Amino acid sequence: MNRDEILRLYTAGERDFSSVDLSGVNLKDVELIAVNFRNANLSNATSLVISHW
Repeated sequence: MNRDEILRLYTAGERDFSSVDLSGVNLKDVELIAVNFRNANLSNATSLVISHW
């Protein structure tokens, strides 16, 4: 999944990104609140900040 697809889905209300391949995705200056990344592949994803609520 690429940056544009993540942002499109998030904007549409998607918050469950569990088991998604996000390897190598650049999320610089992107704020994703209350999302589920359980078992997602985040290897080499850059600028990812995760806040727990």
